[in-house]
Amino acid sequence: MKTRLGIFISALLLLPLSGLLLSGQEWNELADGMLPATDSIFAALMTVTVLLGYTLLINLFVKIRTGNNPFIRQRNYFLATGAASAVLGWLLAYLNLFAASWSSEQGNSAMQLLFCTLMFALLAPSVLTTRALVGSFTGLLKRLARGIPLPLPSSEFQVFGLLSLAAVGLLGGAAWPTQLFWLLWIAPLLLLVALQLMWHESTVFSGLKSGDWARVIYASLSGMVVGNLAVLSYQLAGGSLIINLPNPLLAQLGYALFGLLCLQLGDIIAENWRGKQRPGSFQKNRKFPIPVVVEPVARKKD
Repeated sequence: MKTRLGIFISALLLLPLSGLLLSGQEWNELADGMLPATDSIFAALMTVTVLLGYTLLINLFVKIRTGNNPFIRQRNYFLATGAASAVLGWLLAYLNLFAASWSSEQGNSAMQLLFCTLMFALLAPSVLTTRALVGSFTGLLKRLARGIPLPLPSSEFQVFGLLSLAAVGLLGGAAWPTQLFWLLWIAPLLLLVALQLMWHESTVFSGLKSGDWARVIYASLSGMVVGNLAVLSYQLAGGSLIINLPNPLLAQLGYALFGLLCLQLGDIIAENWRGKQRPGSFQKNRKFPIPVVVEPVARKKD
C-alpha cells in the first residue's frame, strides 16, 4: 500500500513539472492564473463547517438504515482516509497550477492553509459516507449489479495502456494544458488503477466485467453531490472561485471523476485492515448452559 501511494504522489509531483520544463516554460509563469492573495478565511471556515455537518448527518442516516455507525466501527479507517484526502486535495491544487481549470485566492496565512487542509481532509470521507448511504438501498443496488457486462482486456494490456495514458496526461497536460487539460485530470485515476492492477488488486472498474455498475455509478454520483456542495458553500460564503472550463458540464464530470478517485484511494487504504478482526465483531464462546457429565463406560469381559 505504502509503495503504491509513494509512486502515485511522486508521479503527480514530478511528471507535470518535467512536462513544463520540456515545453520551455518557466515556473513563474504558472502564477498568472491565480487571484491576488487574501487574508479572508471565512469562506474556508464555512465550507469546513458545511462539509463536517453534512458528513455527520449522512453518517447518522447510514446508522438509521443499516444499524451500523461507520465512524465508530471504522474510526481508524476514516482517520487514515481523511489524512490521505488532505494530501490528495493539495496534489490536485498543485496540478491546477498547470491546467488552470479554476482560479482562487492564494493563501498567505497559516490559518487559511489550515482550514484549506481541513476542507480537503473532509472531501473523501464525505464521498465515501454518501456512497454508503446510497448503497443502503438494496433494490437499486441489485438492479445496477445486473447491468451490461463490459469486456475488459487482459491485466497486462490494461497496465501498459493505463500507464501510458497517465504519463501522457501528466506530461502533456502540463506542456499543452489548452489541448490536454482533460487528460491531465483523468491521469491520477488512471495511474492509481494501473498500480492496483500491477499489484494484482481489484479496482473500481473490476465489476464491469460481470455487469456490476453499482460501484462506478454510486461513486460518481457521490462525487458530484459532495463536489457541488463544497463549491457552492465556498462561493456563497464569499470565497472567490472561478471555474475556467469550456463547458459547465465538464465540472460535473470532474466531480464524478473525483468520486471514483476517492473510492479507489479508499480501497487501497482499506487493505491495511484486510484480514484483521474488528473490535466487538465476535464474542467469546459462552459455556453450554446445561452441565454435561461424561461417565466412563464399563467394558464387557470376554
